[in-house]
Amino acid sequence: MDVTLRIFSLATPLAYIGATTAYGADFFWKMEWASAMKRPLLFLTAIVHLVYLHLLVAQSGYPPIASVFQLMSTIAFTLLVAYVFIELSTGVTETGFFALSVALTFQLVSSWFIEDAPPSNENLKNPILALHVVSALLGYGAMAIAGVYSLLYLMLLKQIQTNQFGILFERLPNLELFEKMSYNAVLFGFFFLTVAFVAGAIWIPNSNISLVDFKLIGTIVVWAVYGAGLLFRNRLALRGKRMAVMLISGFLFAFLSMTVLNFFSSRFHSQ
Repeated sequence: MDVTLRIFSLATPLAYIGATTAYGADFFWKMEWASAMKRPLLFLTAIVHLVYLHLLVAQSGYPPIASVFQLMSTIAFTLLVAYVFIELSTGVTETGFFALSVALTFQLVSSWFIEDAPPSNENLKNPILALHVVSALLGYGAMAIAGVYSLLYLMLLKQIQTNQFGILFERLPNLELFEKMSYNAVLFGFFFLTVAFVAGAIWIPNSNISLVDFKLIGTIVVWAVYGAGLLFRNRLALRGKRMAVMLISGFLFAFLSMTVLNFFSSRFHSQ
């Protein structure tokens, strides 16, 4: 690992720590410096992480998905991108600490265990595969954000139902806005998962991918479940608490599909 890459490999988790700390200090203690610095630190983190991923690509010649720990860093970045989109589109900044905490966790694990020389895989240089991977991760990132919002929704709902109005009730958006934000995140994620599904369908016939690959099956299942939820949302009464439980379950399954199952395969898809 060259010096520049080493520097950014250290700077990236530090940037996440700084941004997450600023959002947390603003949410819990309303510190003036945190309120002023949290969004600049958010953008700085995005820039630093983008440069880091670019350096990984320059080193290997293919997207940073060759190992589970490279993949976890890429997931952290897509979580960050999804959150930035939601924050800018809604103007809501109070959920930043919770969303960034998830991204920070992924990045810390990645930075601790990532290897200098991942296994070589020429298939990863295919542009269709790159589109498939980037779209899938953007989709998973948005689904993860929806899962985080749904967990906060349930916590806020419990405070309201028990008349125990704490800091979540005082600082977080109302339940209706949470539900809308979660739904928008799912739409964003499902769009990119659909792009990933189409790109994968184009690429697979020209590859030697196994159709029983864990991650391929997981992606299809996640896409189908969320698609059915969106299509039959009214018929299935997927609103409020029921919708929140579904989105949390979907996030946990997506996390399992994109991380834990990777340990059963040494490459992004079984070759």
